[in-house]
Amino acid sequence: MIWLLDLDNTLVGRDDAFAAWAADAVARAGRDASDLAAIVAADQGGFAVKTDVARVIVDRLAWDEDLPTAVDRFRTGILDHVRAYDGALDLLDDLRAGGDLVVVVTNGTSAQQRGKLARCGVEAHVDAVVVSGEEGVDKPDPRLLEIALERVGAADADRAQVWMVGDAAHADVAAGRAAGVRTGWVSRGRAWTDGPLPDAVGTTVHDVVAVARGAALLAP
Repeated sequence: MIWLLDLDNTLVGRDDAFAAWAADAVARAGRDASDLAAIVAADQGGFAVKTDVARVIVDRLAWDEDLPTAVDRFRTGILDHVRAYDGALDLLDDLRAGGDLVVVVTNGTSAQQRGKLARCGVEAHVDAVVVSGEEGVDKPDPRLLEIALERVGAADADRAQVWMVGDAAHADVAAGRAAGVRTGWVSRGRAWTDGPLPDAVGTTVHDVVAVARGAALLAP
């Protein structure tokens, strides 16, 4: 099997890192819980326009700096706090030990995503990494998944043996469906509200992989 795995909030705790950084920044600025809530809400799970997030941060924390500098500041804060989820690296090793191919397929800038990979030690545990900022195309565009398959010499792989797994319905699941591969959604306790369910659903990436493996065993 071939696993195309999202990075943020699938293998590493990007939102946890942002929230931890924001809590520290709010405390240092002498602000309160309402400011923290506003900043976290503005981030939209990492999908908001970064300068829009920076504008809320600057306003709430009374920072005396321009928006690009504020963006750099909170991106650095995320890198300082990001961690791989418990057991995530072991899971990657287990998949590869079983003969599967594993590719991280992530949206974001090269510097930020490569920084997270390095901080969390992910790259040594996968066969390849594909970053949207390096390729000029973002999920949900299926071309990013095609690039990932090409990167591991699997451009002609049976799409029924390929899984796109991630936490974002509009990016990860949508990209998988557009590419004609099987899809897994990491719910993190959320309810699915985007139409037909993906092929596998679980609270964590471990849960999704377990469901997907079970589905593969039951397939004719």
